[in-house]
Amino acid sequence: MGWIVGRKEQEIIKKVLEHLDVMSVELLELRKLIEKYLSHQIDDVEQLAEKVRYYEHQADIARREAETLMYSGAFLPNFRGDLLGIIESADKVGNKGEYIADILELEHPVIPEILNSQILKLFDLCVETYETLKISIKDLFEDLEKIEEHVLIVEQKEHEADGVERCLIKQIYKMDISNGHRIQLKELVRSIADIADRAEDCSDRVEIVSLKRRV
Repeated sequence: MGWIVGRKEQEIIKKVLEHLDVMSVELLELRKLIEKYLSHQIDDVEQLAEKVRYYEHQADIARREAETLMYSGAFLPNFRGDLLGIIESADKVGNKGEYIADILELEHPVIPEILNSQILKLFDLCVETYETLKISIKDLFEDLEKIEEHVLIVEQKEHEADGVERCLIKQIYKMDISNGHRIQLKELVRSIADIADRAEDCSDRVEIVSLKRRV
């Protein structure tokens, strides 16, 4: 796009996209962790949780580098503030991924096998929501006209995830387990669903910024 001209701006874009890509890897490692946990391969849990934390930390490094470059004066002030807001909002996805890894590693919740397939379905929908968000952020620099289409897909995926989350929680509260166990399982399910919620929150920001840039 014509308004991206300087080398510093190109460096920032590279760091923003690196930040987003590292969070994709973090979510991939989290998927492996959840799969292993659900199949009771708990010997691998600590190592996989450590990988999730490692990639969350790498994402933070990329985010801080992008922000530092922006504070040095790249981009017009209005867009700079908007982009900083988008980066901070997207970063909440990575933070939530680390939180889920901590729940599994430190709390060791007992997950009834009947929930396994729906938990994985929920997680996969959340990842699809995030990956669509990632495309829309890339389009801020490449093709503003495509953003609306991706924003709608994010909304659709988040809505699907919301439905699976509700079904899981309903199922949990029908189980013959202690109230404390129910609350623990509900917290895990809600935390997974939060990935899609946070992706949608960020997508709303992207949509507003794209509309402002097209005015």
